[in-house]
Amino acid sequence: MELTQSPMSPRQRAYRTQYRERIASWYNGWLHVAVIYTIGLAALFVYVSNIASVAWWEWMTVPVVFLICNIFEWFLHRHVMHRPLRFPGMRAIYTRHTLMHHQFFTESEMRFAGSHDWRVTFFPPYALVTFILMSIPGALLMGWLISPNVGWLVMSTTTGMYLLYEFMHFCCHVEENAFVRHCPFVNTIRRHHTAHHDQSLMMERNMNLTFPVADWLFGTSDLNRGLLGHIFNGYSTTHIKTDMRRTSRTPTGRRDNRPEAGSTRAATA
Repeated sequence: MELTQSPMSPRQRAYRTQYRERIASWYNGWLHVAVIYTIGLAALFVYVSNIASVAWWEWMTVPVVFLICNIFEWFLHRHVMHRPLRFPGMRAIYTRHTLMHHQFFTESEMRFAGSHDWRVTFFPPYALVTFILMSIPGALLMGWLISPNVGWLVMSTTTGMYLLYEFMHFCCHVEENAFVRHCPFVNTIRRHHTAHHDQSLMMERNMNLTFPVADWLFGTSDLNRGLLGHIFNGYSTTHIKTDMRRTSRTPTGRRDNRPEAGSTRAATA
């Protein structure tokens, strides 16, 4: 199953065919998503059930943790998902993302053909479990130092941001429709992420997948706008930077002007 009308290159089409042949026959995209959101929503239910009589200042936990998660999302994407680190687990993330996801989806063709392609669109369910476990020490510390409500709000925000990440990423790869085109925030990240999939930019630009706050903060966005302009940019290309380097970098940091060197590595990975 493949998109019949598509501007994708023959190399991308061949890679997508090759990738699908490696997917286990028992894989079900709907089950994949159901497991992720069942875990996440069940966890949120537990967190919220333990929150009571929240003071106004305790609610400030949400924006603070939101910003931390946004920066963490940016850091993980820039320095782990696009860098072949020597640690086996980190290297596996790089392989799955840069050498698979970025070859399956390019700026020429960002759409999946069906739910079977969600294998390369969503993270494995254990990634959410790992993220929850990573959040627990900080939540326990904040619950002990400040208040139990703050600890539960930390967990609620981190898990909520993960589920939002998956939803926003899905919206970046779904068929064009009225919702993704006109919904604020969604239309912004859809354009933002499509530009990121340009292989001449993917190592350095547009690392956020929820809201481009950290990209604006650290100067890695492809837009020349303020914070609000970034968040509400939508599909506009009026403010695209004109001085960006259009040369991709290989994982070792060396410049590589061969047009599809990254694709060659992915096809043989």
